[in-house]
Amino acid sequence: MLSLAVLVKKYGLIALAFLHIAVSRGLHGTFGVFFVAMVTAFGWSRAMTAGAISLAIIFEGACLPLAGALTDRIGGRKTLMLGGLVLAIGLGFASTISSIWHFYFWVGIISPFGIALIGMVPHVAILSREFPQRRGTALGIAWAGGGVGIVLLVPFAQLLIDKWGWSYAYIGVALVTALLVIPPVQLFLPRVLTISSEPTKSATTKSAAEHTETDWTVRRALTNPAFWLLFIARTLASMGNQVIVTHQVAHAVDVGYSTVFAASIFGLMGVISIGGRILFGYLADIMNRQMVFTWVQLISAVGIFALLMLHDTTAPWLLYTYAVCYGLGQGSRALVLSAISADIFHGKHFGAIFGYFTFSIGLGGAIGAWLGGFLFDLNHNYTIAFWVSLACLLISVFIVLASAKVVKAQKGSYP
Repeated sequence: MLSLAVLVKKYGLIALAFLHIAVSRGLHGTFGVFFVAMVTAFGWSRAMTAGAISLAIIFEGACLPLAGALTDRIGGRKTLMLGGLVLAIGLGFASTISSIWHFYFWVGIISPFGIALIGMVPHVAILSREFPQRRGTALGIAWAGGGVGIVLLVPFAQLLIDKWGWSYAYIGVALVTALLVIPPVQLFLPRVLTISSEPTKSATTKSAAEHTETDWTVRRALTNPAFWLLFIARTLASMGNQVIVTHQVAHAVDVGYSTVFAASIFGLMGVISIGGRILFGYLADIMNRQMVFTWVQLISAVGIFALLMLHDTTAPWLLYTYAVCYGLGQGSRALVLSAISADIFHGKHFGAIFGYFTFSIGLGGAIGAWLGGFLFDLNHNYTIAFWVSLACLLISVFIVLASAKVVKAQKGSYP
């Protein structure tokens, strides 16, 4: 039985993950409002402007293996501190943007490197090791921070832009980010983690993956078909998601809603996502995780249908329907897929393996952010883009189910 001090330390790790994921996901949410501000301020095309966001997503994804490797080698404490410093610098200098290449550099390269170092990879690695029996629940609570971040940072950024302009808004966001990321590492994360007393494998996980045991290395994981099926599924899920989240504010503004109202609706989506992440994280511990992922995507699909039906300001209930349904799925798909991957590839190299796995988020997200802008420039509306998003989410379901069959076939194949 764990002592009170150990319990405080363990759940302090969840609190830190909650806070950092709130910042990282909230910053991703602000891409949409800064996207509109940059198009308005500089007159860049939507495809060109969205290209910087695509670069941010793909570069963050490219940095995730490094984030995982650093977590395994130098520890989560140093990795997270470095990430907070880099992120504050990137956001601070984003206030000096005067040309498109500045936008691409500070927002597309430097800031995403910081986000990668404080985001899901180091925290999933830490929590998966410390909460093997309640992995889904721990990740669900931590992922709920993403909803809080969206709720607070997106309207905050929009209010700063409306009151003082995008440049001072970036400065404000940089200062808040530095305060929320760096000091809590000192408070919640010990230099050496020696607090886990749980077994290394969950006894409650209802997933075929739990029975696949091997001494996983990065090379061995990268040659396993289950890894690549999950990689493709996550790429498609990220692609479909990023089409939506990058262009949701612009779509609402295009049909006649104000930027502040649109940002508040998507803030509501963040509130809803808090409960969704906790709910689906818990369900992932007591049910088959592949089926939980299926329900996440189906509920998200209802939200996309509502957005597709939104053509003017006469039916605001469609925006609320979107916020509720898509909000329930927002972030939940990532935590369920993370739990599935941890079931299969857990071990001392999981941080690095998970870093390679989550490169799929950057790859899919980069394509999605750019594709949404490209299809809008081509058709002058988001209809085709949102249908593509819907298709990506649904196809990812079938691939995840296929991965479960591969894992089941591998059951007992490793000593």
